Amino acid sequence: MIRTGWYELSGGLGPFDLQRGDRVLHGGRWVTVVDLYAPGSSGHGRVLHLDDGRLHLLRPLERVRTYRRSPRG
Repeated sequence: MIRTGWYELSGGLGPFDLQRGDRVLHGGRWVTVVDLYAPGSSGHGRVLHLDDGRLHLLRPLERVRTYRRSPRG
């Protein structure tokens, strides 16, 4: 089963806390998050390292469409 939702950084975690392996809609294409980390010393937002080799800064209050497969139980 695939679960779909929005991820945002504003104070809370939103429906999904982004993780490595999640798929995000970026530039009209679904790409996989390879890694994510806080930028510089400010810690505001998250840098997403995507499987297409791009880096994307997701700032607080921005939202990104996300999906992940539910773990098999």
